[in-house]
Amino acid sequence: MKQEDKKREPMPSVLKHVMEQNPTLTNEEAIIEALAMEDRYHEANQERDAKRNIEIKKQIDLSLKREHYNLLFEYMDELRK
Repeated sequence: MKQEDKKREPMPSVLKHVMEQNPTLTNEEAIIEALAMEDRYHEANQERDAKRNIEIKKQIDLSLKREHYNLLFEYMDELRK
C-alpha cells in the first residue's frame, strides 16, 4: 500500500458497496478494496475527465471574461456621471 493511501479515505458509498458485496471482509480489507475500486474507476475514466476539465476551464474563463467586462463598463458609467 502506498503512503498516501494510508491517509486517504474511500468514498462512503463505495465502502458501503464493498461491505455489502463482501460481508466477510474486515474493515481494513474493505477500505483497501474500496480504494482499489476508486483507483480503477479513475484510471478507466481519465480521458473523459481530462476532456471535462478542459471544457469546465473554458466555461470558467468565459465567465470571468464577461464579469471583467461588466465591471469595466460599470466603472466607465460611473466616471461619466
